[in-house]
Amino acid sequence: MVPSSKPLRVCLVGLIAGGYSGIPRYAAALTRGLDEVSREFPELELELLTTREGAAVTSARNIRVRDIRLHGRRVNEGPGRIALEQACAATARSDLLHFFDTSGPVLAPWRPFVTTVHDLSVMQGLRPRKHGYKRLLWPWAVRHASTVIAISAFAREEAIEILGADPGRLQVIVSGPGLAPAGDRVVSETPARPPFFLYVGALGASKNLPFLIDAFDRAELSPDVRLLLVGRPGDGYAETLAMIERSQKRDRIEIRGGVGDGELDSLYRSAIALVHPAVYEGFGFTPLEAMARGCPVVASDIPALRETAGDGALLVAIDRPAWTEALEQAAGDDALRASLRSRGKRRVALFSWQEAARALCHVFAGHRRG
Repeated sequence: MVPSSKPLRVCLVGLIAGGYSGIPRYAAALTRGLDEVSREFPELELELLTTREGAAVTSARNIRVRDIRLHGRRVNEGPGRIALEQACAATARSDLLHFFDTSGPVLAPWRPFVTTVHDLSVMQGLRPRKHGYKRLLWPWAVRHASTVIAISAFAREEAIEILGADPGRLQVIVSGPGLAPAGDRVVSETPARPPFFLYVGALGASKNLPFLIDAFDRAELSPDVRLLLVGRPGDGYAETLAMIERSQKRDRIEIRGGVGDGELDSLYRSAIALVHPAVYEGFGFTPLEAMARGCPVVASDIPALRETAGDGALLVAIDRPAWTEALEQAAGDDALRASLRSRGKRRVALFSWQEAARALCHVFAGHRRG
């Protein structure tokens, strides 16, 4: 326990904030929230340990940033990032370590730390063997962490059932609405040509893209309606490409990579709807990002999306006829889209990165007292 006269020194182990997928975006957005509310917690002294890219994307002003002076994909994601985090965490001068993903200080297991549970699809065989190291790291992290943060009630139940987490050390802190506030973004000078459905995420079979392409192929839509897939290649990307090639509407399907937040903001605002056909999610940031920008959302009716998107989205069973009909409705029914925009706006107002940051700071402060 830290003496009451001294602030608790918390190291935010945030090399992942410089990455490009969902959890890196979570880490960066939550760090910005922590930076905004940190002055409300004088009993805490927060320091962000990150890379050059992480420092740039978080732009912290109120918390100390320790830039490890390295950059590139190998230090921002994957096994290289985890190995470097382990080395840095073992030597960090702090009373408590916080990990934005399901990790912990394996090289210094005696150090108190907070870990975070997101998407447990790796444990359920939804991704290839290259992620096998997580099958060892994740259970270790939840067993040894002082506190385990789950980003949704669904993630909490998964952590208990799949990782054997202790319910008494689990706390749900619901995440914020994806991207930073829309007003902070610069609209792209090269928006997509409407009308189009928009998908945002990894471009792989694990995200159920072949299913989406098939539903789009079957739907009776106006000849000018397109499908725009935005993201980076993921597991099963070749299967996605093969499905596009077989599609009768392949000339109306576009893949766009390297999209920055400004352009993405513009795409959300221009799309007929965001289409999110996932079979598994731990939370569901993308639907909330879309709702925050007035974009109607059509998404899979799965537990995590019922919890987060709720009545703000058109939730559809993972069934081809149902999805085909949903695409037709979204494209042809102006009243439905208007209703989804209104419902989405109300729904996304329930989520806040600042509130998530405050809840996390209360967790940190609890370690100071106990």
